[in-house]
Amino acid sequence: MFLGTLIIDYFLSSYAPDKFDLKKISLRIIKFWWPLVLIGLVFCYLYASRLGYVIEYAKNFNSLNFGLRAYFELGFKALKSLVWLSPLLFLPVVIGVFNREILQKYRFWYLYLGVNLIFYLVLFDFTKLAIERYFMFWIMPSIIISSEIIFKLISGFNVKKNYFSLISIGVLFVGISSFILSADQAVLPLNPKEEYVRHIQSLDFNFLLPLTGGSGPAGFYFSAQFILWIWLLCGLLLIGALSFKKIRIHLSIVFLVFGIGYNLIFMNEYLFGSLFGSVPTITRTSIDYVRNNPDITNVITYYDIGAYYLRLSDKYEARFYTAPSRDYTVRMDAYRGHYMIVDFPAIDKNGRYWPLIARCPLLKKFQDKKVESYIFDCSKI
Repeated sequence: MFLGTLIIDYFLSSYAPDKFDLKKISLRIIKFWWPLVLIGLVFCYLYASRLGYVIEYAKNFNSLNFGLRAYFELGFKALKSLVWLSPLLFLPVVIGVFNREILQKYRFWYLYLGVNLIFYLVLFDFTKLAIERYFMFWIMPSIIISSEIIFKLISGFNVKKNYFSLISIGVLFVGISSFILSADQAVLPLNPKEEYVRHIQSLDFNFLLPLTGGSGPAGFYFSAQFILWIWLLCGLLLIGALSFKKIRIHLSIVFLVFGIGYNLIFMNEYLFGSLFGSVPTITRTSIDYVRNNPDITNVITYYDIGAYYLRLSDKYEARFYTAPSRDYTVRMDAYRGHYMIVDFPAIDKNGRYWPLIARCPLLKKFQDKKVESYIFDCSKI
């Protein structure tokens, strides 16, 4: 992606109206192709042994299949990726699009974002994959672009003279956050998505959003209500800062404090699970129980959680997911072994898989706030 962006940016520079000279452009393009040819030769040399695999993979990868894509699933995952990005990084980037100076100065990074979006959203079908992780390409360009925009907005602010104001804004953020996060938050099943739609239609955002999971990193829950209100507040603050010059700095400082506060709470939950429970902690506890129990010899794990350690102990049997595009019912109906279910993202208890699991005796249950784990014994049914 990076190389492709470099090529596009180079051509845009070459074909700029004020620099248009056919002879010079032709010479520059000819010179430019030499490093590309060299890169191609190096690539072929390094990956010659795997070239057949790459071609086969490309043939079986869905591309330009616009009529077959799960657009709701894609939109759901794209919104989750914005949660990772935070209003502090995303909103200034959007504002920068309407600023000619910023757009020209950071043209390469905007092109880089555009190329990646076209690749992941248009050219290829990533709806069945963890696209929210791939969307982390937003982070570095957003930091680079947002830093200058925010700096310009708060330029002239004196920290020493406004120390008390900063503390007051921080206290305000803590108060708002505590009020929102103290409400009871429902845990919804990841699939099907109808539960999320019902909550949104009824304007009930008191539910937890599962972030990451699967093949890593370990997931965690975060409050949809908190995400909604902080994003809305930050959006209004940034619009206000751009609209009202007299209070621009003050509104920008509030935006900055709220944005940093959002990231700190988000990071704390990702690392420690202080508010809604730690998936890594529950996973380690469940794995230790399985590994130390000699009666457990083969295990199916949900979402492939703990697969590495189960393989090390030679107890890994298989994995399963709840995505509608996959069906594990036949295998699970015939399976006679143990399940280790770290219930993240939550399984639909009325769906097709849970009854097949819950028919077996429950050996052990672990819980940390909203995160639960179950060990089922299906060896004797």
